[in-house]
Amino acid sequence: MKRLLIALLLACVTGAAAYAVFMKARPENAAFDCEIKWLSHKLALTPEQTDRVRALHLKYCPTMNGLKAACARNQDSSRVRELEQACRDSSVKLVEAVSAELTPVQRENYMKLLAASKCSKEPEPSGPPK
Repeated sequence: MKRLLIALLLACVTGAAAYAVFMKARPENAAFDCEIKWLSHKLALTPEQTDRVRALHLKYCPTMNGLKAACARNQDSSRVRELEQACRDSSVKLVEAVSAELTPVQRENYMKLLAASKCSKEPEPSGPPK
């Protein structure tokens, strides 16, 4: 009986370790880490600031990603508008929370990065200008 409990405990520990390694090696986690490192470099964040910004992104991004996925699946335009508004609200909370962790100079640079990112994601006009 004692050996069985030890074997089960060892299996659980091994499974948990394998899961942790798998989650760390997933491509989306690598992309996320790359984005946080880029942001840290661009804003000259301290290691402590980088850790806090990473934690904030881990807090808000799953919600925003879930809302975006729900928008893509939903056919009801009024529901899509609600989901898009909830996503925007979550994005605003993330920006406010990250901004609170930054110095005034870093905050100004962060806003410039966000503005540049927003401009690059704007859809191109679909016709000749009037």
